[in-house]
Amino acid sequence: MWEGCYGKEPFDLRLTALRLIANLDVVLVFTLAGTLLFGGGYYVKNVLLRSEKQYSVTSVYRVDYAIEEEKDIGSVYINEMSWNTYLHSQEFLNAVMKHLKENSLIMDSDWVSRIPEEEVSEALTAYLASDLRVPSTMVVTDFEAASLQIARAVEQTMTEEFPAWVKEISGIRVIDSPETASEVIPDVRPARAFALSAILSCFFTVVILLLKETGDDNIWLPATIRMRYGKKAAGTIESPGLSENLKYFYEGKKKVAVCTVQAEADPMEILTSLREKTGMELAEWFAVPSPILCPEGCRALREAEGILLAVRAGSHGGKQLEYCLEYLAQQGCDVTSVLLWKADEKLLKAYYFFH
Repeated sequence: MWEGCYGKEPFDLRLTALRLIANLDVVLVFTLAGTLLFGGGYYVKNVLLRSEKQYSVTSVYRVDYAIEEEKDIGSVYINEMSWNTYLHSQEFLNAVMKHLKENSLIMDSDWVSRIPEEEVSEALTAYLASDLRVPSTMVVTDFEAASLQIARAVEQTMTEEFPAWVKEISGIRVIDSPETASEVIPDVRPARAFALSAILSCFFTVVILLLKETGDDNIWLPATIRMRYGKKAAGTIESPGLSENLKYFYEGKKKVAVCTVQAEADPMEILTSLREKTGMELAEWFAVPSPILCPEGCRALREAEGILLAVRAGSHGGKQLEYCLEYLAQQGCDVTSVLLWKADEKLLKAYYFFH
């Protein structure tokens, strides 16, 4: 009875690498496609379809803390998180809205009455530089004049009302107040996006190909037939040692059947090629269709003195060969050797050259 060792052969790194090189065009196509899809999507979203321009105004302050000695500042200073909490408190926003209505000089008074308090809150940000006494506020809106006017209202609130609310602060003054708003330049890096898309696309394409190669029931080498299925491998039609293998395997056997695994393969074509390539007479050798296509052909196989089974190289041939061997074993047909048909000779030469 036939006993296979399918899936138990050792991992062949050399063969896998050669298969990846053979599929280099696939890797390049999918890498290019992924680069255009993800990198192009990033470019379209962040460059071509970028939202309206935004304008920012950054004001810098000097805070005088109510301390007797410089060393005590570490116990009373306000950190960046607390500054942001103060700026978004209702009391602070009320004061800012009041100053906006009082000083509606840059834009008409209707705008001041329409602007929601939530938008003013969202526009405000505070951050603290290395010096604990020099905080900054930033106002970002879609309108240059709006950013400037809100920034002025924030400055008034910081210098007039805010010191009275916090006992640790004795006073605040503005040390840098820009006259104009600056356009916010978004951190858009299309070159890096395209490069990252290419790297990731290439990586995942290679991983998928590796999974396919390791999980696919492919047959690329004659050695696979011996290691995986336990059958003698006659070689390929172009193998230099094919003639000697056939003479050794079928010594004393005149009536030999040439049978195929795949139904679409022509056993007569294979037999003709064997005669041409080996120069052997093979007068009593005869062709038998694949048992997958013609199960009744097993009668002729049982009458033969030897059986040469030909399997097409490539993907999805392993399971077909396994099924064929099992069926022939059940029919009492003992396969003498297996021929790898239509093998990739370039792959074989590269594989055994590196051996």
